[in-house]
Amino acid sequence: MELRHLGYACINLSLDLTTNRTFRLARLSDELAAQTTAQNLQNLQEILRWNLEQGIRLFRVGSSVVPFASHAQFTLDWVSRFEKEIAAIRDFVQTNGMRLSMHPGQYTVLNALNEKVVGDALREIEWQAELISQLDPAQGGLVIHVGGAYGDKAAAIQRFETNFYRLSPNARKRLTLENDDTTFEAREVLDLCQRLNVPMIFDIFHHKCLHSGPDWQAGLPDLLEKVVETWQGRVPKLHISSQKAGTRTSHADYITQEDFDELRHWMRTIRPDGQYDLMVEAKMKEQATQALLCGILPLQRERSGG
Repeated sequence: MELRHLGYACINLSLDLTTNRTFRLARLSDELAAQTTAQNLQNLQEILRWNLEQGIRLFRVGSSVVPFASHAQFTLDWVSRFEKEIAAIRDFVQTNGMRLSMHPGQYTVLNALNEKVVGDALREIEWQAELISQLDPAQGGLVIHVGGAYGDKAAAIQRFETNFYRLSPNARKRLTLENDDTTFEAREVLDLCQRLNVPMIFDIFHHKCLHSGPDWQAGLPDLLEKVVETWQGRVPKLHISSQKAGTRTSHADYITQEDFDELRHWMRTIRPDGQYDLMVEAKMKEQATQALLCGILPLQRERSGG
């Protein structure tokens, strides 16, 4: 398979714009929520226009683009209030063949033991599914992790399955699951995706951090082939990061040449045809993505030096 689109998440450093502007919960009001959402949507429009000029057609929208949208105190009808702005972004995305996604934050835990946490997660997923389905009806999706193990992985996975079916059909349709770097490895997530009929996001850096057996490369072509199959003919999306020096799981500023070439090699081994999209998870955001697009891959640098 060959690479189609490269993209990055939430913030454009070159423009100094974010889709994640927010405020303190104590200040929540319809007026402030509307002002902040309007700015986030305007920033999203500017970022997407800039991305298109640079040949970047994949982007992750911030999970706080509508601040506190899932909170019990939130009352703004953002769907109606921003219908025109959302429609304008949707038209731009569709006209230019772009692809958007969202990634609910770390506290969105669908398999939690605490029912309040689960309820909060359900509401968070629902509003983000509503937004992404309006911004990008054809390809837009949500990315989440399975969650915690809580001392019993089998029970944790069963809770996830049970709570997954508490989501609306639209939210279930938009959901994708990603392997993580500490708890649920790729093969466990793949098995769950196959049972739930949900696409899997393969994160190669997470797989290197957490995998069965001593060698992360063992059986990788078969694993990748099965991951692609979960997309059922749609263009699959993968994640790539490089390891920050001196850490085990932290992301570096840029993607190294070795890591980029390595992933492309593995994807070419699984089938001769087809395309995939690749989300760059690097501290330097669009600059790291541009470096890959331009073939200018700087040595792995850290903001702290080295």
